[in-house]
Amino acid sequence: MNRVLKSLLGLFHMFGGLALYWTVLLAFGVRAAIVVAVLFVVMEGGWRLMTRRSFPPLWLFANGAALVFGAIDLWARTPFMVRYEGAILNLMTAGAFALGALGPEPLVLKFARQRKPDIPADRPEVIRFFRAFTLAWALYFVARAGAFLWIMSAFPLVQALAIRTAVAWTSIAVMLLVSLNGRRVFSACQRFGLFKPAREQDA
Repeated sequence: MNRVLKSLLGLFHMFGGLALYWTVLLAFGVRAAIVVAVLFVVMEGGWRLMTRRSFPPLWLFANGAALVFGAIDLWARTPFMVRYEGAILNLMTAGAFALGALGPEPLVLKFARQRKPDIPADRPEVIRFFRAFTLAWALYFVARAGAFLWIMSAFPLVQALAIRTAVAWTSIAVMLLVSLNGRRVFSACQRFGLFKPAREQDA
């Protein structure tokens, strides 16, 4: 449970600006949502500077998106981005994970090594596994984008936001649970003949 809470807290640090923007937008309107998102970015940015933490590209992307979506809704006569920003953001996140799968160190492996530095990242089968895992996250965000687009088009706004929130948190919890048990997933894949060391594949 502590690992799940820690992971959820990490997600809030990463995507808090967007989460607060959506929440405040529904309750108090666009201007209040933008103010809260800006305050979050300033406070989170200050905390990262004081604690000498990095500014990951996903952090810049997510919180920058909150400000951009807010500016568009503020400019529009009738705010409309609230219906589409979830799908757009998830597609952009899917693209980030897809690109992150192509590097020498897949994106999910980078996240995993922050929690468990002893992961043997020099083993080719481990790299292949985390590359596939990163692509699985990309596909998850594509699927979530499609679900969000359908939900926001099929239901009244307040009901759609409630359904979208439930789907978002339930699905991300499942993905986090799978990710936190990555070692077991890796072992299960190897039992099925996947991601075997090269010498075992050649045997």
